[in-house]
Amino acid sequence: MDALKKIVVLITGALIIGLVSWVLLLTGSQPSNNFKSNENSLLQKNLSDHPGNSLQTIEPSQTVVAPEHTQQDDRRESINWRSKEKASSVEPPQISGKMPFMGNPNQVFISAAQRILPAVVSIESSRRVKSPSFDFFHPFLNREDDEEKGDEEEHIQPGSGSGILISADGYVMTNFHVVEEAAELRVKLYDKREFPATVVGTDPTTDLSIVKIEAENLPAAFMGNSDSVQIGEWVMAVGNPLNFTSTVTSGIVSALGRNINIIDGRRYRYKIENFIQTDAVINPGNSGGALVNLKGEVVGINTAIATRSGFYQGYGFAIPVNLAKKVANDLIEFGRVRRAILGVSIEAVSDQIAKAEGLPKPTGAYIQSVSSGSPAESVGLRQGDIVLSVNGGEVVSVNDLQTKIAQNRPGDVVRLIIWRDGEEWDVDVELGEAPASGQTSFSQNQSKPDKPLFENLGITFRELTDEEKTELQGIDGLYIENVEVNSPAAKGGLYSTGVLVSVNDLPVATVTDFEKIIDASKSGDILRLKVKYANINENRILYVEVP
Repeated sequence: MDALKKIVVLITGALIIGLVSWVLLLTGSQPSNNFKSNENSLLQKNLSDHPGNSLQTIEPSQTVVAPEHTQQDDRRESINWRSKEKASSVEPPQISGKMPFMGNPNQVFISAAQRILPAVVSIESSRRVKSPSFDFFHPFLNREDDEEKGDEEEHIQPGSGSGILISADGYVMTNFHVVEEAAELRVKLYDKREFPATVVGTDPTTDLSIVKIEAENLPAAFMGNSDSVQIGEWVMAVGNPLNFTSTVTSGIVSALGRNINIIDGRRYRYKIENFIQTDAVINPGNSGGALVNLKGEVVGINTAIATRSGFYQGYGFAIPVNLAKKVANDLIEFGRVRRAILGVSIEAVSDQIAKAEGLPKPTGAYIQSVSSGSPAESVGLRQGDIVLSVNGGEVVSVNDLQTKIAQNRPGDVVRLIIWRDGEEWDVDVELGEAPASGQTSFSQNQSKPDKPLFENLGITFRELTDEEKTELQGIDGLYIENVEVNSPAAKGGLYSTGVLVSVNDLPVATVTDFEKIIDASKSGDILRLKVKYANINENRILYVEVP
């Protein structure tokens, strides 16, 4: 009987184990509805889901008159820009590229590379340069000076760079420095065909140019939106570095709005530097090539690298494509760039300026001066205003404002939000066209009367002579003899040879006037100084913190 019970228990246990195994087998063979593994599934972040900081609109005062706002819907474009889809209206910024949600990301990079590679070309240039000829016998023969002066040889200096096809009929966008002073240009396509090229137009102020080849049905690049590019986003650099044609590297966007001072501001008054910074590998030869997002859309034109060796050391810089498109349209239509301007001189908003003007944080662009007869003057903008936004886009720096204005054409109307007297003001401005540069100056008198030193501020003044006042056409104030290095005055932007006109809007004709204001100030106060310099048309507003 006991044996029979044992047999029944064993059979029952076996049946239970078999039943559980069968259930588990059926469950494992069914597809899961909770997770779908798909190598091509992508996540696109939409910034429009997050509410932005809306700016309060305050009706302008009588000095700020807003003309009727007009849309530039009928603007004529020189290029039929290729994009994935046409936007029917202005949309909130979205992340420029796309990232894989799960699975293998390789296909995303492969697809982007395949999309952009046919549109990136190699540009070879030839420049005629002169250099002194080498005379082997010169050290041994008594040459006349006049003979030596004429001993120069002309030779051809080759160069190379990259470019981007922007139209099917042969327009190519590249850097100005790639084609500068070139006697001959040749463009080599991805499919190995080669064409001679001619320069359509150049713009040294943005380091951009357009060249043209005679060909049809070319694979134009798809253009993205550089305003949507975000720090941390994946990008790819495509070009011909070190003569390695059609090279693709990848990295992320390291920073935005970089000004690296590679364009000579002394030669080009209206220069614009607002680069996208990336750690994608860029080397000599990449100039003029494409920086693309993971959709294969061009978001920048590779231009420069930060290096001490002449080769890649971690950071490259690209011109935002939105600015480049406007420049390209102008060069093709007019042969030159028609630069839109407000007619103001601007500088960065420092922490001292923000505190003095009651701004919650240092942001925007501070108006140092307004040109006479300019669009800014016509609507009542004035020295001391701070531009916070243009057409709803926040202004975060000086070069950001320059770029936002430069993306328009003269005659376009832009809406500004400015900060004045602790409030936001709303005003529309019809942009003008950049004039020829000019400046005025006044001579400096070398006489040295008493020069009281305000040690706490690190600044030395003296009163103006009658002769100097006459030269300055009635301007009264204190001549700045010296500003000590690293002093509060130096940190506020003051330097010697200027004339201090007022402090906190109070005139200072004598040293005693200035002393009274200082005596009434306490540590931490911000002094608002109005200063006239010889090489600047308008007075400058500077801010110095009392130590």
